[in-house]
Amino acid sequence: MFLDDELLEMCKNADCSEIENIQQLNVDLCSKCETYYKAKIYPNISKKEVKAVLDKTFNLWDSFTRMAIKEGGRMKLLGELFQSHTFKKQLLSNDEMARIYGSL
Repeated sequence: MFLDDELLEMCKNADCSEIENIQQLNVDLCSKCETYYKAKIYPNISKKEVKAVLDKTFNLWDSFTRMAIKEGGRMKLLGELFQSHTFKKQLLSNDEMARIYGSL
């Protein structure tokens, strides 16, 4: 299963009846993305390859949100929410991560 499919499945299985659960879902989705890209980074990897891995992760998040929106109903709402609060925005809101990504 690809990352975008896994993220979509996590949303389908989430209890979104309370705002705290949606916030936790966001944390879990971002954690899944972090695990994904970190598993693909190895010692002596080039900066170009690191940037490609991060960009692929960002693109898979975008793919997940488009798939969620197409699902309709509750999934559409979640897709729109996570389309506004992308993994890229959240990751790069950390100044150090933004600096590192900018140097790639």
